[in-house]
Amino acid sequence: MRAARELNAPYMTVIQEGKYTDAYLAAAGADAPKFTPEDLKIVSSPLDFAGINIYTPPYIRADSSPLGFTVVPHPKSYPHMASSWLSIGPEALYWGPHHVTKIWNVKEIYITENGCSSSDVPAPDGIVYDSDRVMHLRNYLTQLQRATGDGVPVKGYFLWSLMDNFEWADGYTNRFGLHYVDYASQKRTPKLSAAFYREVISRNAVT
Repeated sequence: MRAARELNAPYMTVIQEGKYTDAYLAAAGADAPKFTPEDLKIVSSPLDFAGINIYTPPYIRADSSPLGFTVVPHPKSYPHMASSWLSIGPEALYWGPHHVTKIWNVKEIYITENGCSSSDVPAPDGIVYDSDRVMHLRNYLTQLQRATGDGVPVKGYFLWSLMDNFEWADGYTNRFGLHYVDYASQKRTPKLSAAFYREVISRNAVT
């Protein structure tokens, strides 16, 4: 949990605690944010809920370094989705909400982003058989279901994205949506993953 607090120092930690960690400020150096006590008071205003975006987990090794841990790099063979940055780690949706609850005693959590990219191409019958995205969603949502079964107060989940769009890092090279968008005609076509997710919603369960 020490790693979760430090790796989220410029985001969740300062929002929940009203201060940046000393290690974060030291590491940022000249790029560290400039702030006043009043700024921190505003940043840490009471929240109705915490929203967290979760895609990939870091793997941590405890050691004798100043922080007490080191992030273990992925080997070249580590599996990822169509985007090279999107390493597969479903357990992130289990441990992430757990850590947020335990470290900061958050009463309500929403997963505000989670999803994956895929190299979607319509088949001759017009359907996009994005079985890799179905695999990804089933594995991640199973871990989220496991967390809520433990009593972690996750109240909602937002899948990124319902439709293909222009992504900040990938542009139009990879697709993230449940619906295939023909960018020329703007026609939207549900993918295989849309049918899967419809069932998840209707049952409020992963099967």
